[in-house]
This record gives sequence, C-alpha cells and structure tokens, in this order.
Amino acid sequence: MTVFLATRNLVLQRKRYALIALAVLLGFSLITVISGAAYGALETVKSKAARYFAGHVSVTGYYRGAPSMSDPDAVLETLAAAKLPVRTMARRTVYYKTEAELFFGGETVRQRRLVGIDFSAERDELANLRFSDGSIDAMLGDDGRDGILISESAANLLGARVGDDVILYLTTDAYQYNTATMLVRGVFSETSPFGYVAYVRNEDLNRLLLRDPTAASDIALYAVPGHDYNELAESVRLALSSRHAVFPTLPTKDTLYAELAKGNSEETLAVFSLDAHLAQIKSILTAFIIVAYFVLGVFVLVVMVGILNTYRVIVYERTREIGTMRALGMSSGAVSRLFVVEALGLALLSSAGGLVAALVLFKLAGFIDLSSVPSAGLFTERGRLRFYIDARIMTLNLAIMVGGVVLAALGPARKASLIHPADAMRDEA
Repeated sequence: MTVFLATRNLVLQRKRYALIALAVLLGFSLITVISGAAYGALETVKSKAARYFAGHVSVTGYYRGAPSMSDPDAVLETLAAAKLPVRTMARRTVYYKTEAELFFGGETVRQRRLVGIDFSAERDELANLRFSDGSIDAMLGDDGRDGILISESAANLLGARVGDDVILYLTTDAYQYNTATMLVRGVFSETSPFGYVAYVRNEDLNRLLLRDPTAASDIALYAVPGHDYNELAESVRLALSSRHAVFPTLPTKDTLYAELAKGNSEETLAVFSLDAHLAQIKSILTAFIIVAYFVLGVFVLVVMVGILNTYRVIVYERTREIGTMRALGMSSGAVSRLFVVEALGLALLSSAGGLVAALVLFKLAGFIDLSSVPSAGLFTERGRLRFYIDARIMTLNLAIMVGGVVLAALGPARKASLIHPADAMRDEA
C-alpha cells in the first residue's frame, strides 16, 4: 500500500518534483561520466603498460644487480604446476640498456626499450596494438625472422616504412658492439610514453646479445579477466619461493631498488604486478577520482538542501491529506515511510535516467578523436576515450546519490508523521 500511495503521489506531484528529478539525473549522469572516464583511462593505461612491462604480472631474474634469468624453463615449469589464474604465460627478453638505436637513411632514433617477444604465445595479448601499416601476424613463424615492429613516431623520424631494412645497434652482455639488419614488418600507432619501444622476435634478440635462442630475462603473465593483479603477483611469488630465491613483496619499483642495493650473491626473482609498475600514474588518476567524488559530494549537498526545502513545502501543502490518512488509521510511522519511499522512488527513477544519459554521452564521446591532443595518447585507445563501468563503481555512485536524497527527506518525513489529525483539520479550516 505504501508503495502504491508513494507512486500515486509522485505522479500527482510530478511538477513539484520535476526540478529535484532533473538535479538528481544531472548529478548521477555527471559522476557516471567522470568516474567512467577516469576508470576507463586507468584501464587503457594498464592495457598499454601490460604490453610494455611484460603482462599483468612479470617475473624478472636479477644477479648482482643486473637482470638475469639462467633457467627460464624451470621458472615456467614451476608456474605451470601452480595452476594459477593465468590466461597467457610467455617468455620475454628485454634489453634494459638505453643505447639501442635504429639507423635508416642517415637518420637515427634511440629506443627507450627493446623487447624480444614470443609472438606465437602473446599474439592475442598484442591484438589491440593499432597498426598504421603491417601487423602482428607478419612476425609469426619463420617468416618473421629478423623482423621488427617500430612505432609511428620512430618511423616518421627515420623516414622508414614497412618493407624497409633498418640497422639495429646494441651492445652484448660482454659490452661488445653488435648490429643487425632488421626488416620493418609493422608500424604501430602509439603516442604515449609506452610507444618508445621496438618489438622483435625473442630468439632474434637473444642471437644479437649472444645468448641461447631460448633464453629470457622476464616471464610475462596475463591474468584471467576480473582477477586482481596484486593477488596474482603474491600467488606467483609464493609459488616460485618453493624452488627459487625470490625477493619479498615489491609494491613499488623503489622497493626493488632498495633490495638490489643490499646486493644479491645468487640469482633472485622479482615479481611485479602491473599496479607496482604504474604506482605513480595510478596515484594521479586516483587523485582525479577523489576530486571527482568531492565534486559529487558538494553537488549532492546542494541537491539535499533543495530537496529539504521542497519537501517542507510539500508537507505543508499536504497537511490536510496527511491528517485524513491519520484519521483513517494510518500510523505516524507509515506516514514517515510514505515520504521516504517517495524520495527513494524519485531518486531511483532519476538515477536510472542519469545512467541512460551517461551511456548516450559515452557513445557520443567515443566519436571524438583526441589523437592531436598532446599527452592524450597515454589515456586513449586509438585516439579515443575508453569508458569503464564496473558494478561496484555504479553501486557506490547510486548509493551516494540515493542516500543523499533519502537523507534529505527524512526530516520533513518525520515532521509529517507528527501531524495530528485534529490539528490538520483545524489548520485547514
């Protein structure tokens, strides 16, 4: 009965409630768009960083402060036996020195990172890498031998295109100079800091470094969807610690540097989650989200004041109606619940409208190309914003908005419940 009466009153008082409904709708759509964009940017950064830092969780060997993994097969065997929630597991050889350079047509470009990849194992994980020319498939099998994937910025600086031979220069583990002619098999579009990288086959890079073809410096692990990266990293660390020397939990890169400064006389494995690699960027985005929720909090307070005043007027105008309901036997608690249910229904309906409006805005924003905006490449995928909506985020947003509306209605609802039938009839007379 309470729900029926509340619904009837919302319909009859729709003009009075219109401004409140519009305010709630705008507020919920605003916070949904802001939080969706912020969390979407974070997911985009994670996607790009996973390619750059070797998966959602990476295992890197260190010996006397330098990256080194003497037996990657044993590491892979241990991880496979642990039956972890991992969808892809692959070895990588990462050239951690900073002097890797590409030469072509009299021009040179230094690469921040040179990565040797098992393309057959990581092909699906690299599928979202956007190519302006060429593709990942060109690196598969023997046809990909001595091939290289370079960024669009590097290609533009060199004046190189797919099919051109570029000279790759680096130094071996023994600090000997080495060069190789590599065929450009793909040019990918990545304008973020994660774009200053070149990808080659793992065995090709090992050959240039005078290592065994099956060698690796890192093991890349990609978590199954929905699994927490930090939990996976700890599970990996515990699994490896049964057979290998492993550093303690490493929440940031600084903690790794502190461990390396102590010196390690035996090969020790470092397990890093993606969050540890992105600690600084994640802090920036977290701060942005906190600011967004602060703005939402201020907006909700403004809405609450408007609702409080509106309900005071509504209670005054409905004094006779309330007195009649009390005279017919409705308890004071039922009267209070009636107004609270009205506020709850109004908040839920308006929030649903705000969600629809936010989804429309998401769709429209997806057509905006931000490729020309400086630094936008870090947070955009193929030049466009990515929006991420999680059930937990939506529940929090809804709880804040609906809770604020209901809380504002409690005072007037209590006042309405205290109206005595005789007083109501007397005032109306």
